[in-house]
Amino acid sequence: MSAVTPLKRTAIIVTDLRRSLKFYRDVLGMNIWVQGKAGRELPALFRLLGAPPCTTRWIILQSDNVDWGMVGLFELSKPAPPLDRHRSRKRANRGEACLVFHTPDVEAIHRGAVKLGLEILCPPTLLELAAHGVVSKEMTLRDPNGVLVNFIQNIKGGSVGISNRFPGLRRAPLRKRRTGASSRGRSE
Repeated sequence: MSAVTPLKRTAIIVTDLRRSLKFYRDVLGMNIWVQGKAGRELPALFRLLGAPPCTTRWIILQSDNVDWGMVGLFELSKPAPPLDRHRSRKRANRGEACLVFHTPDVEAIHRGAVKLGLEILCPPTLLELAAHGVVSKEMTLRDPNGVLVNFIQNIKGGSVGISNRFPGLRRAPLRKRRTGASSRGRSE
């Protein structure tokens, strides 16, 4: 038995909370679960982040009303942490985390990311794992803070199965409904 739950959320220390919100809320369609601001009156918060006394603004986003797999955006100021520029933005780096989302429409994510001027490491590309009979369309980009993010649109599941059924995942806009079936906003 595992000592932990499924991943609750990924917290990202952002450089610009407003720009990050435009990506996660406006392009990806996540909704705000909770948000706030704290300073020296809440020393446990900046201690948990390994930061000196500072002001922290945060927004926690979720897909639909699911309380796991959320994304937390944390902006530290007064003082802001220094920028770390030793990583390469053109590829994945050792020790670097990558957020992975399933989506019914990789092309829509790509269009939104291009509109925001985000760095696309790999545009929508077909990935076939012949040994498993799996085909997916995937892309990878850097969010407004340089965080590596991968998007997967399953096409054929093979022995691994199709994983496009997740709470909160919207239906692809051009996909036809099956007769008589109600999707309730979920992907098939």
